[in-house]
Amino acid sequence: MRRVLTYIAIALLLTACSGGRAYPESGSVPAMLPDYTDITIPVNIAPLNFRVEGAGSLRLTIEGNRQHRFKSCGSEMRFPMKKWKKMLQEEAGNTLRLTLTARYGKEKVSFRPFTWEVSTDSIDRYLSYRLIEPAYEVWNVLSIEERDLESFCTRILADNRKTESACINCHTANRGGRVQTSFMHVRGAKGGTLYSRDGRVRKLNTATDSTAGAAVYGEISSDGRYGIFTTADIRPILHSGRSHKLEVFDASSDLILLDFEQGTVTDSPLVKGAGFQETFPCWSADGKTVYFCRAVSLPQPDNTFAMHYNLCSISFDPDAGRLGNDLKVVVDAASMGKSISFPKCSPDGKYILMTVSDFGTFPIWHSETDLWLYEIATGKLSRLEEVNGNYSDSYHCWSSDGRWICWASKRDDRLYGKPYFAHVAPDGSVSKPFVLPQRDPEHYLMTLKSYNIPELYRFPESYDAAFVSRFYSDMETEKMTYKNYE
Repeated sequence: MRRVLTYIAIALLLTACSGGRAYPESGSVPAMLPDYTDITIPVNIAPLNFRVEGAGSLRLTIEGNRQHRFKSCGSEMRFPMKKWKKMLQEEAGNTLRLTLTARYGKEKVSFRPFTWEVSTDSIDRYLSYRLIEPAYEVWNVLSIEERDLESFCTRILADNRKTESACINCHTANRGGRVQTSFMHVRGAKGGTLYSRDGRVRKLNTATDSTAGAAVYGEISSDGRYGIFTTADIRPILHSGRSHKLEVFDASSDLILLDFEQGTVTDSPLVKGAGFQETFPCWSADGKTVYFCRAVSLPQPDNTFAMHYNLCSISFDPDAGRLGNDLKVVVDAASMGKSISFPKCSPDGKYILMTVSDFGTFPIWHSETDLWLYEIATGKLSRLEEVNGNYSDSYHCWSSDGRWICWASKRDDRLYGKPYFAHVAPDGSVSKPFVLPQRDPEHYLMTLKSYNIPELYRFPESYDAAFVSRFYSDMETEKMTYKNYE
């Protein structure tokens, strides 16, 4: 049905723009699906296959250091992999001029030329994401997939059909570390936190009698030793109004520090207790500061619309393995009537990328959610106009060199999240976004899954779905112990 409606919409658009003709005018912007016009792309990205609806054939001329020609006998342009990779390597650092022509019956249409800037900044080769139905009714059929961004190859890292339908979430890596370290939560009666470091996988129980529960949202330090996490009582509710469907809120939430080497869980009186709710912690680039979101605790769900989370920070001593005493408010979002979620620090230490919503702490269900960029040295806060769509933009991450960002955007239909990428220049300017390329240009019209929580990393993960099944059923769990704050 989505495919049929999309075709009808494109046909109506072409007819409207062409004065009743069944084809567009020469000089018009090509109605590409996906839209890959005037973008910056990594030198190592997979082919940007696209479709021009209604076209009988396509001819594409790409001009850079030399001229590259591609043709298609139908409406889809699928680039040969070998020829595509050779072209990008030859044109690295150049701005390419693309001229596309299409046949509509006997008519030939030459579209307005557009550009591709081929950045010499390679993107991390691997991307993970959770494939899940974009609705609250079907949450227990999901998987974690790993995509090779230099090709169209994918593999399943985890499938909850193999873990008694237990929820699986938050696959996260320490992108800038010398040794790749990652974690993933496998819930359920036999589950635990999967901690992978240098090819070794451990199954951890992060809940203790002295903390509010197991680890939820969090990050691993660049050296892989520490993890900073939320522990929270998370609850979903349905809205009675028409403008919102679902709300997810924290009845309570604190921060905990995990020492994976010592097997300990520590907290601090500054980031626990009933007075405030703390969530979404992340590490600074140097590992000496923890940024997180914090709001005054109010009774829920009656005060959901009044929950406004500020961006805060607290120091961390990696040698002593303890949080400091200098808690600060970095961005006072509450004074602006806004709420911040998911802060993520750039690996070069310059920026914090975050989501900003009108209220609350679960922005993927808020259509007004946008990405904002905070410059640490100057305190400048910018709404990324060039990046945000009409609907929710959230669940973002940085590449390991800080030159690329990826996030889940619902801009296309308000319902299905898709991974979008953009280049970040050293001065903080961000390029026009483009969606994750697929072998089939119609892929996003056919899939009924959202791409949830995309995560970039440099090396392939050390396990797969068969291993995670054994992890859930058979692996012995290591119980972490609580260490008093001193």
